Amino acid sequence: MKVILDFDVFDEDSLKLILRDLGFEGDLEDTFRRLSENLYVTSIPIPRDRSLLEDLKGFRIDPNRICDLDRRVLRLLKYCRQIEEPFMVREVYERNGVRILIAEDLEGVVVLETNVDDVSCEVISHAMEKIMSMAIDVYTFHCIGKKGRPCFMIKVLVDEGKALEVARVMCSELPTLGVRMYRVCRYRVDRRVVERRVEIFGREFDLRVKVSDVSIKPEFDDVRRIAENVDKPLPVVYLEILRRLRDEDINWK
Repeated sequence: MKVILDFDVFDEDSLKLILRDLGFEGDLEDTFRRLSENLYVTSIPIPRDRSLLEDLKGFRIDPNRICDLDRRVLRLLKYCRQIEEPFMVREVYERNGVRILIAEDLEGVVVLETNVDDVSCEVISHAMEKIMSMAIDVYTFHCIGKKGRPCFMIKVLVDEGKALEVARVMCSELPTLGVRMYRVCRYRVDRRVVERRVEIFGREFDLRVKVSDVSIKPEFDDVRRIAENVDKPLPVVYLEILRRLRDEDINWK
C-alpha cells in the first residue's frame, strides 16, 4: 500500500484532518516520520519563493501550479519519496486543495514476443521449459502468419532485469531472428502460501495452499500427490480438497 500526497495549496489543518480520518493524530512531522516507508508525493507546485527550489531537488515540479511553501513544509517533504511507478488508486481523501491517495502498487514487467513457424511442438515445449526457469510466465498461441502460414506466437512475461537474457535464449532455442519487447504494468493481489492438513477419503494429508483476499487455491503438485495416494481421479480430489478447505472455520485473510 502507498500513501500519496498531492496538493494545490499546502494547508496543514486540512492535512491533519485527513490524516485523522485515516487514524493518524498528533504532530504532522511525527506522523510523516511514521509513514515514511510508504509515503510518496506527486508533482509539487512551483513555490512562490523561488529560493526554495534548491531544497526541492529530486522532486518533480509542476510549473503550471504555484503554491506558498515554507521551510516547515520542506521538513515534511523530506519524509516523502517521489512517486515514479504507476499505481492504482483505491481511495481519495480531499480537503481544501490537499489530497491523500491510498493506492496499490502496479508492478512493471516486460513482455517478450516472437512468432515461429516450421518448428515442431517438441522444440517449442523444450524452449518453454528453459525460458520458464528465468521468466514469470510463458504462453504459446497458435496463429496464422503471412501468406497464410500456420505459426506459433511465443509470449513471455519477465522482470526487466532479465529481459535481454531471456530474449537471447528465445533466439537460440527457437527458429527466430528477433524478439519484440515492451513494458507493461500488472496488478497483483497480495497472496501467501500456508500449510494445512486435510482429511480426505478417510486419510489425512499435508498440503500447501495459496491464500489471497479473493481466493484460496491448493498447490497442484500436492493435489496430484494426494490423488496418487488415494488412487482417485485428480479432478475429484481437487474439488474435495477445495470443499474441505472452504468448510474450515479459518479466517483465510
